[in-house]
Amino acid sequence: MYLKRDEIFLLIVVGTFLCLGLLMVFNASSVKAFHLNGQSIFYLSRQMVFAVFGGALLFLGARFDYHWWARLTIPLVLGSIAMLVLVLIPGFGHQVKGATRWIKTPFFNLQASEFCKLSFIIYLSAYLARKGEKIRDFKHGLLPPLVIFGVFATLLMLEPDFGSTVVLAAMTLVMVFIAGARIKHLAGLMLLGGGLGALAIIGKGYRMDRLTSFLSLTGKGAYQLKQSLIAYGAGGLHGVGAGNSAQKLFYLPEAYTDFIVAVWAEEFGFIGVVILVLLILALLIIGFKIARSAPDRLGTLLAFALTLFLVLQMTVNFWVTLGLLPTKGLTFPFLSYGGSSLCVSLAAVGVLLNVARQAR
Repeated sequence: MYLKRDEIFLLIVVGTFLCLGLLMVFNASSVKAFHLNGQSIFYLSRQMVFAVFGGALLFLGARFDYHWWARLTIPLVLGSIAMLVLVLIPGFGHQVKGATRWIKTPFFNLQASEFCKLSFIIYLSAYLARKGEKIRDFKHGLLPPLVIFGVFATLLMLEPDFGSTVVLAAMTLVMVFIAGARIKHLAGLMLLGGGLGALAIIGKGYRMDRLTSFLSLTGKGAYQLKQSLIAYGAGGLHGVGAGNSAQKLFYLPEAYTDFIVAVWAEEFGFIGVVILVLLILALLIIGFKIARSAPDRLGTLLAFALTLFLVLQMTVNFWVTLGLLPTKGLTFPFLSYGGSSLCVSLAAVGVLLNVARQAR
């Protein structure tokens, strides 16, 4: 099948991310995997299986006409809400470190929030495309998606998953702004969101610990950030070499998930960090180019939202490891270990490819 130039470039960038991700999952997890499971490739092998499933989702997304998503928004939203509720039911939800974010299955744990973020993006894009200029009317245009967001956010906070809630909130604000919502409405939403976010932080001690640790580099939450910064410093210009990270030796918690970029920086140095930034920028440019050349408003909004979905999470994760943002518990798409994140990210790329295929 003939591929357009944007499709080829997108596949090259995503394929590069995926290959680097598999390399880094092995580099960052091999010691811990051998210590816990007796196999250094334990996490790598699982990530490779997830990559195969994700590749199948990418292929299906690329073949499935994106216009059909506008007709499936109600089932997607209801299914996502059902998944988020199921997570909270004892016997179905799987708790790790005080958070219940996974649905237990016989073969793996499914992180519902990852699939729900993608479902909400599709719903919001279809809704905004359908409403057009009516989005400037608060009651009949802007309010309905805010209600749906409120339901998602409430269920996510019950897990609790503050990071995913923040990502959805940021994406919602940007999308309704792009769609033409009134500035005064957006300003009010930002004030309301900021107030609710502050209450959520103040109301939970561990969130306050993360914030104070971020601001002062002291307290219980500062250890992880300090080790991350040590990794960046140890990398220097060229890095210590692939597989030679010292921080992965039980110094840096979450070395192969949330803080995998710090291990990357230690092993490949400043040059490696620049390469990673260039890859993120390439994904952003290609995605926005696809959005601009989409054949209709739905394609434009959907391509923009999917690109923002991937790049925003990459940027937040990157900045967390650099100490520019408080710890959020968000993974780096394609790079971090995690089946749900990888499958959803590849599915998003598949839909983006379909928009590119139908571009003008």
